[in-house]
Amino acid sequence: MKAIVLKAFGGPEQLQVQEVPTPTAGPGEVLVRVHAAGVCHHDLLHRAGHLPGAHSGVVLGHEVAGEVVEVGEGVRQLSIGARVVVYQRRFCGQCRDCLRGRQDLCRALGLPSVDTEGAYAEYLRIPAISAVELPDGLEYSLAALASCPIATSVRALYGEGGLQPGETVLINGASGGLGAHQIQLARALGARVIAVTGSADKRDFLHELGAHDVVVTSAGYSAEVWKLTGKRGVDVAMENLGHTLEDTLRSMALGGRVVVLGNVQPGSVAVNPGLLIGRRLKVQGSGSATLEQLRTALALIHGGQVKPLIDRVLPFPQVSEAHALLESRQVSGRIVLCGW
Repeated sequence: MKAIVLKAFGGPEQLQVQEVPTPTAGPGEVLVRVHAAGVCHHDLLHRAGHLPGAHSGVVLGHEVAGEVVEVGEGVRQLSIGARVVVYQRRFCGQCRDCLRGRQDLCRALGLPSVDTEGAYAEYLRIPAISAVELPDGLEYSLAALASCPIATSVRALYGEGGLQPGETVLINGASGGLGAHQIQLARALGARVIAVTGSADKRDFLHELGAHDVVVTSAGYSAEVWKLTGKRGVDVAMENLGHTLEDTLRSMALGGRVVVLGNVQPGSVAVNPGLLIGRRLKVQGSGSATLEQLRTALALIHGGQVKPLIDRVLPFPQVSEAHALLESRQVSGRIVLCGW
């Protein structure tokens, strides 16, 4: 089969198409023909060599939807022809955390393209328990974004952030794959949205998505957020960038909740303990969703409450172009790979 292999850490040119053996489904597994794969910022970090424990010589990609073409021994819940989205991590399904529905906390958690195969390929072998069937009529290109970024944002915004109707939420990196969907999720819940972007060209796009206010800045934004909220601050913040955490903390209301999802510039940031204490702030890391939150994301997409934002669709061999566009921040939403 054709696959895109990361030949060495470096620039987008290190992603190269080559022929590799087609996997077969073992016991408890299914083989999926990949119809669509999203390009995530996580893929960029891996390609550049910025992920601890990551390897070169692997196939990247963890946002995937496709069709089951082979079923391994012991698989009862799926049949050939099933249309599925793939949960973005591998989990055991048997530990305490898995059995209580927290697959994201499984100690056996495997990361596609680090511990297992990735999705920039014609076929992907996965555990059957990692596949969730699609609602009728949902396109593969849209479904590919269900697990990450949409279900990831469901987890962060509704789960860890506990956003409630009528509250105000700050979303930075707002035009990216996470932020653009978080705006829609927050509006669906009846929250006020303040979106932060570094590009004035994205202002109209963010308003169209549903942001009530858009802050355009390449520096700090807490002063503007403070002004927009009448010196109250925001109830919930989605920290999609990481290096802006200090400014986000200064934007919070008393009792505010900050959810950290991004780390686009790996490194440390300053945190003032007095600010956490004085404003009674909660800072919570968040990662992949649970299987149930993935099903919630699919239902929201199918019901029209959230529209997966696809900047463009490119064929798999143009993956280097996709990485370059995302790295230069020339996209609004996600790039999805479809077809060879």
